[in-house]
Amino acid sequence: MYITVLCKVVDNFGDIGTAWRLCRRLAKIQSKYKICLIVDDFEAFKMIAGKVIDDIQVFNWHDAEHCHQIFSANDGERLQIILELFQCGRPDWMESILFEEKLNRTVQIIMIDYLTAEKYAEDFHCLKSLTRSAKVQKVNFMPGFTERTGGLTIDEAWEKLPQWNENGPVLEFTYITKSAYLHPAGSLGSAGSLGSAGSLGSAGSLSLSKGLPFMPQPEWDKMMQTCSALIVRGEESMSRACLSGIPFIWQAYPQTEEYQLVKVKALLERMRPHFDEGAFAVVQDAWMAINGGEPFDRLRDPESNNMGSLRLSKGPFDSFFANIKILRPGFVSFAQSLRKNGDLCTNLMTFIEKLAIIKE
Repeated sequence: MYITVLCKVVDNFGDIGTAWRLCRRLAKIQSKYKICLIVDDFEAFKMIAGKVIDDIQVFNWHDAEHCHQIFSANDGERLQIILELFQCGRPDWMESILFEEKLNRTVQIIMIDYLTAEKYAEDFHCLKSLTRSAKVQKVNFMPGFTERTGGLTIDEAWEKLPQWNENGPVLEFTYITKSAYLHPAGSLGSAGSLGSAGSLGSAGSLSLSKGLPFMPQPEWDKMMQTCSALIVRGEESMSRACLSGIPFIWQAYPQTEEYQLVKVKALLERMRPHFDEGAFAVVQDAWMAINGGEPFDRLRDPESNNMGSLRLSKGPFDSFFANIKILRPGFVSFAQSLRKNGDLCTNLMTFIEKLAIIKE
C-alpha cells in the first residue's frame, strides 16, 4: 500500500522542507504504507534532505514517461492515497491516469494546505470537495494550532522541549526587511546568521557575527535548538520555533496589501493566553514591527499597564531581547499546548485509516 506526496518548490525551501519532514515522519511512525515523494525541483530536494531514506521513494515531477509507467501500473496502486501539499496541483501525467484512463480503484486526494492560525483552518479541516470523477475523492486536512485542526508535525527531534541555552547565540533568518528596527539581513535562503543578544545596536539591530552555510534539515534543527532566541521567517522554521519553547520573532512571507499581518495577528492571538499582559505586549510589538505593522505606543508609555520587571527600551527588538528570560515561560507554555494537539502525521494516519474503513 502506498501514500504518494506531491510537492512543488514555489519559493525558497519551505515547501520542500515541510514535505520532507512529513515524509520522514510518516515513514517513521508506520510500516503499512510505502511513501513516494514527487517533487518538481530535485536540486532543492537534495539540499534540504542531505541523504535519501530507504523507506521513501523520490520521483521527478517532470519525468513524465517514467512516472506514468510507474504510477499507472497495477491499476494505479501508488495512487490510492495522494497528499497534495499547498495547492500544488498534479502533474499532467497523473491527471491522465486519474481522469482519462479510468482506474477501477477509488483514489483519495488529501489536500494539506499551508500552516495558519486563522479560523478557516478549523472550518476547512476534514471538509470534502468534488472532482470530475466519482472515483477520485478529495478532502482537506489542515495543519494548525488547535485540537480542531491536524496540528503540527512533531518529529523525533521535536518530541520534547530542547534544553534552553540562555546564553546561546541568536539566529536571524529573515526576508529582506525595511524595518527601521532591524537591519536588512538580505534573502538568506536556509543559511541564516548568528549573532548575540548582547550586541544590539542603538536602533535594536543585531550585530551578526557568523554567517551560516546551507544546512540539511536535521542539522538545521540541531542548530536552532542551541540558540537563546530566534528570528525566523516563513512557516517551516516558524513551526519548529513554536515547538521549541525558545523566545522567537516570526517574519511572515510578505504579501500584497500587507495580508501577512492577518496571519501574524492570528498566531499572536493563539499565543496570548500563555503570557501575562506585559510580556505579551513585548512579543506583539516586536512581531508587528518586523512584519511591517506599527509597534504599539503603550510599550513606551510609562503610564500604561504595569510592566513588572520587564526592561523596556526605545526599540521593540531591544525590549524583546532584553527580556528573553522573562518571556521564556510563555513560549514554553505555548509549545507544550501544541504537543497536546498531537502530531500531524499520527493524526493524518488515523484519518487515512478511517477513510479506508468507510471505503470498505
